[in-house]
Amino acid sequence: MKKSLLYVPFFGMAGYLAGHEFITRKSGASGEVRDHMNSINERIKEERLRVCVFPEGTRNKAFDGKMLPFKKGGFHMAQQCQAPVVPVVIYIDPSVYDGKNWVFNSGVIRMKVLEPVSTVGMSPADVTELTNSVQIKMQETLDELSKRA
Repeated sequence: MKKSLLYVPFFGMAGYLAGHEFITRKSGASGEVRDHMNSINERIKEERLRVCVFPEGTRNKAFDGKMLPFKKGGFHMAQQCQAPVVPVVIYIDPSVYDGKNWVFNSGVIRMKVLEPVSTVGMSPADVTELTNSVQIKMQETLDELSKRA
C-alpha cells in the first residue's frame, strides 16, 4: 500500500493494524523502494500472503469507463513470486458515485472476480504481455458490467 494512504482516516489505521506494508513512492528513493519490495516479495512467498494492487492507481480522473494503461509494479511482483493474478472489476454507475465531487448516492455497485491468471514459469520479459492481457480482460468486463447498469 502506498505510504500516503497511511494518513487517510480509518483506512490507514485499518491497514496498519492489519499488518499492511506501506511503500514510499517518492522520487529518489528507488533503491530503497526496490530493497523494501524484495523483502516484501520474500514475505509473500514464505507466508503465502495475498496482495491487493490497483494497477491503474488514482490517475484516472475522466470517469468515462475507459481504463488508463496499467502500471506494471504489481505484475512484476506477481511474476517474481510466481503468484497468480486475480483480477477484480468494480463498476460504479455515475448516478451512484460522482467522483469529481466525491459524492455517493444510493444504488447498485457491480463487481466481478475474474479467473486467476497464472504466472508460473513467467520471466520478467513476460510482464508486459501479462499486464496488457489482464487489462484487456478487465476492460471487456467493465464494458459488460456497465451495459447491465
